Amino acid sequence: MTKNIGREDRAVRVVAAIGLAILAYYAGLSQVATIVVWVLAAYLLLTGLLGICLFYKLIDVDTSIQEQPYSTTDDRSGL
Repeated sequence: MTKNIGREDRAVRVVAAIGLAILAYYAGLSQVATIVVWVLAAYLLLTGLLGICLFYKLIDVDTSIQEQPYSTTDDRSGL
């Protein structure tokens, strides 16, 4: 499978996963809520580390593609 998550997106996912894991551990949520938060944190951590997101694949999103450099109007007109 090809990677479809960019560098910035991966960093945000890992940080969010760590935050959710801390929340699940210390917040004293109900058992169901704690399980949901742990599963979400695990998914974010795995996708952040691997660079592959199944939900992005389903909706055809790819944040790993680098933006094209800015071009002037002279470059676009062929001059």
